Amino acid sequence: MSLPTLRIPQLQDQSSLLEPYFGQKDLLRDLILQLKKDFASAGVPVKLLLTRKYTFDELCETLQLSFRDKTAQQLFNVLYRIDVSEKQLYEGMPTPGIDDRLFAEIIIKRELQKVVLRKLYSSNNQINTES
Repeated sequence: MSLPTLRIPQLQDQSSLLEPYFGQKDLLRDLILQLKKDFASAGVPVKLLLTRKYTFDELCETLQLSFRDKTAQQLFNVLYRIDVSEKQLYEGMPTPGIDDRLFAEIIIKRELQKVVLRKLYSSNNQINTES
């Protein structure tokens, strides 16, 4: 896997900049696992399949469906669990209020950051311990 050549995704990135991450099967699988884990621990289950190859837009749509009939408190619990600060949320949303699409994008981008950082860190540790 060529993770060291990929940069750490940013919350301000356009979705087109994130597509290379979705082409890496292991990375996508780890992202799906992370999303499922964090949503479940926040009490908002999300239906994602490990065997499916999602695009960024498809993941956003799936998360948006999971937001239906959820209270604002439940959604903020998801943000808390995923570790999205209020500042990051407000920077990511140009207008006040909750926009489901932008909300989903911010969540996916933050989870992708965590997965990429974990992969890079574990790759560096493996390299350091093999030397």
